[in-house]
Amino acid sequence: MFLFTVIIHVFCIVSNAASSSSETCYVPSDQQWLVKGLQTQLENWASLQIKPDPSVLIALKLAEDHNLNVITQLVKQIKETAGTEMTSGKVALYVLALRSACQNPADVNTPEKHVNLVQVLEEKTKEEIKYINTTGTPKTTYYQLALDTLALCIEKSPELERAATALAKAALTNSFQFLGHFSVDTGAVASLALFCVYEGRISSQQSKLVGPIQAALALITKQILNEQQTNGLLGNIYSTGLAMQALSVTSEFYSDNAWNCSKTLNEVLSKIPEGAFSTPAAASQILPSLVGKTYLDVSNVTCTSETVTVHYKVINKLKKPYFKYSTTVKVPKGSVLLAVLEAARQLNAKEFSFQTEETSWGPMVTSISGLQGNTNEKTYWQFLSGKTPLEQGVGSYKPRDNELIVAIFSRY
Repeated sequence: MFLFTVIIHVFCIVSNAASSSSETCYVPSDQQWLVKGLQTQLENWASLQIKPDPSVLIALKLAEDHNLNVITQLVKQIKETAGTEMTSGKVALYVLALRSACQNPADVNTPEKHVNLVQVLEEKTKEEIKYINTTGTPKTTYYQLALDTLALCIEKSPELERAATALAKAALTNSFQFLGHFSVDTGAVASLALFCVYEGRISSQQSKLVGPIQAALALITKQILNEQQTNGLLGNIYSTGLAMQALSVTSEFYSDNAWNCSKTLNEVLSKIPEGAFSTPAAASQILPSLVGKTYLDVSNVTCTSETVTVHYKVINKLKKPYFKYSTTVKVPKGSVLLAVLEAARQLNAKEFSFQTEETSWGPMVTSISGLQGNTNEKTYWQFLSGKTPLEQGVGSYKPRDNELIVAIFSRY
C-alpha cells in the first residue's frame, strides 16, 4: 500500500533587517501529520457549517493542498452571505477571504445581489474613526479596526491613510487593552496591518505616516514580547497564532534573542493532540503560522485559470460484480490527486464515489464505487500513473496534464 509522506517545508522566518543573521523555525517532517490533521479538521468543519467562517477560508487558502470542494463551498457561502449588515471587522475578514480565494471583493455577484465589499468596508471604517474622534473609542473594537486597516491595505484603498493613522495613534496611546491588560490578539493584527503599510503600500505623499507607524510597531512588538510565557506561548494558546504571524514580519523591531520561535512552535505542536484547537476559530488562527504564512500573504496567493486534463480509470477485476469506469476531468494546475477524484465524483457520483480515511501520513482512499478494501482479505485500492504505481498518496501527488491515473482494486 502506498501512503504518502507529507513533505511541506514550513517556515516561520525571523530575519533581522539590520544584519544578515536569521533564525528559521519549521515544523519537523515527523510532525507534519499534526499540521495536516488540523487542516483536515478545518475542512471537515467547513463542509458541515451552514454559516461560513471567512477565517477558515483564509487559513485553508494559505495552506497547501486544500480540498477544492470545501474551498468552492466556502466561497459560494461567503458570496451569498456578504452584505452591509455586518460589523466592520466581519466585512474586513470577508474581503480578505475572497481575495485569498482569487475573488474580487469589490465585485461580489450572486443571482440575488451585487455587493462592493471594499466600498462597504471603507464606509464602516469611517464610522469606526468617527466614533473614536467623538467618544474616544471605536464603534466596535480596536481589533476590528486593525482588521479593517489590514484589508484596506491589501486592497490599496484610498481610505488606508486615515485608518492607519487612527490605528497607529491608538497603539501609541496604549489603547489595545482588554480587561485592563494588553490584548495580544489586537496588537498582533494591528502589527500586521501597520507593517503592511510600513513595507511600502503608501504613496510618497503619505510618508509622514512612516515615523508614527515605526514607533507604533516598535511599541506593539515590545508589548507582545512582554506577554511571553515560560513555555514559549505569546499571551495564551489562542493568541499565539496571530502573535507568531506578527513577530515573523516585524523582526527588525526586536533583538535576535528576544523571541525563541522554535520554543513557541514546539509548544503549539504539543497542544494539538490535546485538543487545544478544537474549534474552527482556534484552528484557523494557528494554521497560517504552522505553514509559514501570515495574513499579509493573502495578496501573494497565486491566482491562475490554468487547468490540467487528467484521464481517470477505476478498475475492479478482483471481486464480483466486476466493473471498469473511465472519465476525463479538468482540475486547476497544481491540484493533488484527491481533487481529481472529487471532480470525477461530481461528474458521476455512482461510478466514482469514494471514501477516505485520515492517517498520520495523510488521506488514504479506502473505498471506490462502494467497494471497500479489507485487511482480512488483504485488498486495497492501488493508484498508478499509467502502469507505474504511485509512491505518493492522493493528498500529495500532483497529476500532470493529460496523465492517465488508474485506480485498481488489488491484493497485497
